Amino acid sequence: MFLNLLNLLCGFSLILIAFAILLNYFRSNKINFYFFLLLLLSGFSRFQFGLTSLDFIHEGKPLFLRFFIILFLVPPIYLLCLQSFISEQATIRKSLKHFAFFGFIVLARMLFGELNLFVLGLFFISYTLFYYFLLWQSSYRYLKQHQSIFSKQQLFKVKQLMTWIFALSLNNSIFIAYYLILNPANKQDAIQHVFDSTVISWALFLVYLFLNPGIVFNEVFKKKDLDRDFAQEFDIWSSKPLQKTETQDRALEAVVRKHAVQLLEDLRGLKPELLIQSSSANLLSDLSKQLNYPKSHIKFVLKYYCRHSQSDYLNVLRLIHALTLINNGYLENYTIETLGEHCHFNSRTSFYRHFKRHLGVSPSQYKTLIE
Repeated sequence: MFLNLLNLLCGFSLILIAFAILLNYFRSNKINFYFFLLLLLSGFSRFQFGLTSLDFIHEGKPLFLRFFIILFLVPPIYLLCLQSFISEQATIRKSLKHFAFFGFIVLARMLFGELNLFVLGLFFISYTLFYYFLLWQSSYRYLKQHQSIFSKQQLFKVKQLMTWIFALSLNNSIFIAYYLILNPANKQDAIQHVFDSTVISWALFLVYLFLNPGIVFNEVFKKKDLDRDFAQEFDIWSSKPLQKTETQDRALEAVVRKHAVQLLEDLRGLKPELLIQSSSANLLSDLSKQLNYPKSHIKFVLKYYCRHSQSDYLNVLRLIHALTLINNGYLENYTIETLGEHCHFNSRTSFYRHFKRHLGVSPSQYKTLIE
């Protein structure tokens, strides 16, 4: 009784969210059509099953379960849903190719009549596994290309959504394994067990959507964050020494250790734009003036606590400043070359080299990815 009621409530909630997505489309002209379709189909089938189970209507089983070949529509919808989240909407032509096998099954049904459920189930398992691979491939490529672009908090949200899409698509495999392959004698009981075994995951997904409403309005993959702290993300400084202290530095270590924690805190809080005009030769002097510490102490901390060489540290600061400017819209009015000069890189080649080294993409690729 409880699970039947939960199925009814989940189905109704999914339908409401689907219509919220549709209303948002009329307002902002932005929609993930396949996410809308997924929620609508899942909500309708679960809602109708709940009504039937609670004897509000007398329908033997949900409509889409009368025609098993319709299940071949579902794996492509999950894939296209994910791809629509992580990139621009696919063209109709590219989308239609994912439904070619469904068309083949429909044609076979028309030519040969009712298809054997066991054979259909074997086809579907292979079909589903293929789309699991495509889901994994799309996710892996996207995260590899974008992990340096998202903040840690944003990246966590992106991975969360991808995990949910994988988890929900697994419900289809459970259904096929239980219903088509095993093919129990009492099909109504099979339907009951499948819906009951998956309703908890859908209920949890609804809680997730309510806690993350940006997903409904297709905003979870926004890459710009005006409060983003690139200096913290680069994790330049280690709280502990990165190597054993050399003999000639041990006397200095005893002195620096007394205020090492505060010195590291001051270095972490130093604004990159205060040093980007400096040079490798003048870096220690400039840091000493900015922080009011002896140059020897600065040199010791750079040697043992910094994750970069002295010259590379300076270029990382310039890169952090460049990323902050990009995040704040600098490239809307200026070119990438102007940005490199503004951040005091020695040359265009140097700017591109350091950008590619630390972010995995060139400045022009980065600009394209965040737009």
